[in-house]
Amino acid sequence: MTDKRSAIYANAAVICTEGNSISYFSLGFKCMNKLKCWTFSIFLFVFTLFISYSIGAGQTLDKEGKMDAQVLWRCMTIENPYQNYPTWPGKEGFYESTMPPGNILKLYVNDIALDTIVNKKGTFPDGSLLVKENYTDDKKLFLITVMYKTKGFNPTGHDWYWVKYKPDGEARLEGKVDACIDCHVGVAGNDYVFTGSIK
Repeated sequence: MTDKRSAIYANAAVICTEGNSISYFSLGFKCMNKLKCWTFSIFLFVFTLFISYSIGAGQTLDKEGKMDAQVLWRCMTIENPYQNYPTWPGKEGFYESTMPPGNILKLYVNDIALDTIVNKKGTFPDGSLLVKENYTDDKKLFLITVMYKTKGFNPTGHDWYWVKYKPDGEARLEGKVDACIDCHVGVAGNDYVFTGSIK
């Protein structure tokens, strides 16, 4: 029989996503032996790693057709920093832009988007993420533009969720951004992407 004096109280921070918000709550429980606590701790650690990796791998953040620029920012800068993503093949490092808003660019894509590019699949799947850093001529970052594919968000616009962030993460524009859509509609046959052919 387990000695009650050896009972351990544990708190676990659990991420709960609902709608377009992320909240945190504490799950408290008493472990009657150390083995159970260690088992739960390992499970929680693996779960946390999975959540952190998921956006890079292409897991959908959207719930019930709702999306939030700050949820996306948190996932791509804190949980799984986009600077660790691969770049578009042939566009490694800085390259000159042929389209607005930036003159000099850096472009990062998550793994699911990279698979589409490399294997010429023609359409980016749900969960694809493209992050473009926009620089001035003297290579000062002034804007981060994002395309995130979320099924059902905007079928007429190929379900792209658009965001224009300031470098500090403030979203200047988000959602069905007409300026972005009107510019990219000319390459709708390439899933709204200018950078290179995915077919």
